[in-house]
Amino acid sequence: MISLLKSIAKGILYFFAFPFGLLAIALYAIFGLFVFIFQFFRFIFLFFTGRSFKNGAPEDIEAQKILERNKPKEPGVDPSLSLYPSDSIVYGSGYVSPTIETKEEKKEEEETLTPIEEEGGNDNV
Repeated sequence: MISLLKSIAKGILYFFAFPFGLLAIALYAIFGLFVFIFQFFRFIFLFFTGRSFKNGAPEDIEAQKILERNKPKEPGVDPSLSLYPSDSIVYGSGYVSPTIETKEEKKEEEETLTPIEEEGGNDNV
């Protein structure tokens, strides 16, 4: 008998709670539709006036200040380019001096023929 009363109580509770839940979902959908329409027209207006879509969060403003501080004062100068060129070759974390020949360079030197070899070899043998 107790389980029957529990089931009836749940039914009554669901009967009265369902309209409020449905109302909450409907209000959320109407609010979402309003925000969608408002943002749509706002972004169209901002696009045609040439303004940014961003609101300007504090992190974005601080990052913009840092970028402008690091920007070179002369136009056309790339700050990532070094004023002093280097012939050194770096592979991974190791350093290779440009004076040391690599295996590929040695193979290329061995494969090329000297002018004496192209003429037919050395006749003094």
